[in-house]
Amino acid sequence: VFMRNANPTENPVVNTDERMKFRIGFNASYDMKLHRQLLLTIDENTTSGVDWAYDALLNEDQTDDMYWMINDEKYIIQGSDDVEETAVYPLGVKVNEDGLNNITIDALENVPDELNIYVHDIALNIYHDLRTSDYEIFLNSGEYLNRFEITFSSNSNILNIDDETNQALDILYSNDKEKIVLINPNLIEIKSIELINMLGQTVETINDISESGYSEYEVKNLSTGTYIIKLYTVSGSVSTKKVLVK
Repeated sequence: VFMRNANPTENPVVNTDERMKFRIGFNASYDMKLHRQLLLTIDENTTSGVDWAYDALLNEDQTDDMYWMINDEKYIIQGSDDVEETAVYPLGVKVNEDGLNNITIDALENVPDELNIYVHDIALNIYHDLRTSDYEIFLNSGEYLNRFEITFSSNSNILNIDDETNQALDILYSNDKEKIVLINPNLIEIKSIELINMLGQTVETINDISESGYSEYEVKNLSTGTYIIKLYTVSGSVSTKKVLVK
């Protein structure tokens, strides 16, 4: 806020806003021109709940979007007095079609360099350091109201290595791309992927598995219905997931 003195010969008086501000961005796969920026301001006059004149409701209907979730309502601006390591700020995400999306830091104001900023992917139990890089995630079309949150601590002390490794591995089917998508951020050695219909018949087996953290495998001409994907690791573990082919 800039305030000019009544005497034009004197220097203007500047009221400096020293509050911490986090501008968190979302880039959609459906239309890369779509970008949502959310604002979190740390203000001692606010709470982690709804604060009149500090919080702003979502008032647009974008095909792909991200928003703060406060008391099950969607907001694009949030004021709060909590910046402790235990603070959690839930995010809602809506995507129009299957694809890669990313969550990023657009800008930080008055935020100490030593303050960590993570996006917590609850479904995969991943704490991604947004100061290091954007969080890129493949999502099937739909709305995710209980999956993502911004935190200032990774809570790594409550996870052992095996738990974190197993929960970070995920596999999906993209109806838009007609592909199986493997998300493997810890680079676990995968032996094969098997696709099984509800009659128990194997309809596809994939043995040539990429060693990257993200990979896609084309599976076309599937009949509409429910399938089971089985993921076999080199260590001998097997994980299964039910998917719907439209």
